[in-house]
Amino acid sequence: MTSFARTRSPSRILFLALVALLPLQTVFLRLEVAWKPWLVLLVLTAIADIWESRGFPWSKRALVGALAFLATVVVSWPGSQAGAAFWRLLLALIAGVLLMLVVGRHARDLDEILRVVFWSATAMATTAFVFALITNGALGQSLVEGVNDLPLVDRVNKTAYLGSGFVALTNWHQDPGYSALWTNVWLALAIVAWGKGVVKAPGWIPPLVFGGLGLASFLTFSRTGWGGLVVALGAAIYVLWRGGREGLRRGFVAAIWGVVAGLGMLGIQIVADPQGVGGDVAKSMEFRLGYLFALGQIDVGEEGLTDPTLIVDDNRIDVWSEYVERFAEEPVRGIGLGTGWDQVGLQEPHNIGVQLLAETGTLGLLGFVFLLLSLGKVIDPLPAAVVLVVFAAGVAQTVLFEAVLWFALGIWLSASQPLRERVRQEPSVQDLAVEGR
Repeated sequence: MTSFARTRSPSRILFLALVALLPLQTVFLRLEVAWKPWLVLLVLTAIADIWESRGFPWSKRALVGALAFLATVVVSWPGSQAGAAFWRLLLALIAGVLLMLVVGRHARDLDEILRVVFWSATAMATTAFVFALITNGALGQSLVEGVNDLPLVDRVNKTAYLGSGFVALTNWHQDPGYSALWTNVWLALAIVAWGKGVVKAPGWIPPLVFGGLGLASFLTFSRTGWGGLVVALGAAIYVLWRGGREGLRRGFVAAIWGVVAGLGMLGIQIVADPQGVGGDVAKSMEFRLGYLFALGQIDVGEEGLTDPTLIVDDNRIDVWSEYVERFAEEPVRGIGLGTGWDQVGLQEPHNIGVQLLAETGTLGLLGFVFLLLSLGKVIDPLPAAVVLVVFAAGVAQTVLFEAVLWFALGIWLSASQPLRERVRQEPSVQDLAVEGR
């Protein structure tokens, strides 16, 4: 029987396009909600899945776990005082669950997914280098902020922390930390793709791709980016080590050359960086190194800052303490999803555990654990590695509403489904012929 991946059904084509554009979070059309390319493709893929299967096409056990978790979130609704954030974030969770189910069905041919991710990563690395030159002022002051005025584009860089000289690269995302998370996940998968030999390309391409992704993550100047780079590299090498000596050698050599290429690209950015125009790479590096392990109040450098909304309270100790107090007030069902975000003076919790406990309570945390257990046991090291990279970022970021978390859980689900369930869900060539597709 021809494999599901080789039939190239409409849902499969849509899904592969979805994976390629999944990290692209900064381009969207706002109609009630932000219709990003991946969200449009997700809806189309889900419709095609249902049409082709003539029934429910996704894992029922994962659906049960997801519905149980969503129920605990709904229970946290604080009533009439609930702000708009509750409904927006609930919709984000529903979209994430749908993404997990769709990925769980389609990602069983991981080699094909890895190929798509590699070339998606190539595009991400290319834009990162160009946008970094713009962000650092090498192409003129007018483009530093002007690039964010492109049609349908939210932004590709963000003024952060310092009143001047600190403009973080966000590339395919609106937020530096989340941009770094996506970049690090795509880096890990791209290294595995090359190491496994599923990508056919000249040998000089992978080091440039890996180096460009490393540059993109580094120039976010976020702790998520810098620490996540180490985790991503370690996770990728571990996966290749589990797969055999040849794959490990191939991936490790390309990764080492990627480090060299990344340092060279960083050097070009520093040399091309004009003084007093756009972001200052040296000043940003100095600032991040100086506060690398600081969780308390830091000097955000307000001098020269014309927009007070750009002042960021980065005191994680105060923020986490505040959310712990909120959990103590409502330990069972929490204070309500997004409640803290709707309150003036309180930012997002920057930790997935703190988020779940404070805003959805013990019920929400248990519901999320139940969801994870419903995905099943995975022996394959690749899904575990992807989930590790995401949850490592979850220590300092609220990854619950990022599609990358649900993509990772979908990879986990795809690798754990029983064989009989896979065969039942995969449309055969005969079925497609009868349907006229």
